[in-house]
Amino acid sequence: MGVTSKKKLTQYERLAGTLRDRIAAGTYARGDKLPSEMELMDESGLSRSTVRHALKVLVDEGLVRTERGRGAFVADTPALHENNLVFSSYTKQVEGQGMKPTTRTVDSGFAKAAGSVAKFFDAAVGSKLVKLVRLRYLDDAPLCLETTYLPPSFGSLIDRDINGSLYATLRQEFHRAPAQGHKTFEVCYASQNEAFLLNVERGQALILITDYVYDTDGRPLHVSKRIQRTDRAKYTEPIG
Repeated sequence: MGVTSKKKLTQYERLAGTLRDRIAAGTYARGDKLPSEMELMDESGLSRSTVRHALKVLVDEGLVRTERGRGAFVADTPALHENNLVFSSYTKQVEGQGMKPTTRTVDSGFAKAAGSVAKFFDAAVGSKLVKLVRLRYLDDAPLCLETTYLPPSFGSLIDRDINGSLYATLRQEFHRAPAQGHKTFEVCYASQNEAFLLNVERGQALILITDYVYDTDGRPLHVSKRIQRTDRAKYTEPIG
C-alpha cells in the first residue's frame, strides 16, 4: 500500500497563509494596515526575519503593499500572481490566492476559423469553431476579456453561462482535460468596447495572452485570447 505524504509548510508559509486567510475573510479589508512586524512577532512567536519573509510572499502575490516607515497594507487593488510554469485554471489560481473569481458570459456562438487558430486546430480557413467570450473578474473588478475557441463538438456550450471553471465543465461533461500547451504575450491597446468592459481608458496599453492548449491525449483542446489589464496581474518566469 502506498503512502502519500504532504509537504510540511515552513514557518513563514504558515504565517503567510494565516494572513492570506484573514484578508480573504475580510478581517483585513482593502487598504487596511496590517499588524506591525513586532505585533506579528509577538502573536506568532516567530523571528523578525521569518515575519518579513511571510510579508514578502504576500507582496509578491499582490495581496499586500509596503510603505517605508509606515508598514504593510492590504492592497487597494489586488493583483493576480501567475506562474507561467504552472498549468492551472483561472478560477483555481484566484481562489488559491485568497481572492474571489467571478465570470460573466458576454457572447457565445460559432465563429469562422482563421489564422493561427485555424492552424492550431488543423482546420480549414472558414470552418466552424465554438467561440465563447467571457469577462473575468478579480474581487468584483474586471481583470480580463477572454475569447476561447473550441472544436465544434463543444457546441452545446453555446448559449450557456459558463460562470465557473471552464476546465471543470470540460472534465465533467466531455471527459476532456488540459495537459500541455504554450502561450504568447504581446502588447495591445484597448478598443472602445474593451475599454468599456475592462473599465480603462480607450487606447490604454493592455497585454494580450494567447493560450494554445492540448488535452491529455494530445488533441487540440482550445485557444484562448485574454486581453488583460496590466495593473492587476504579475507573472513569474524563472531565469537560468
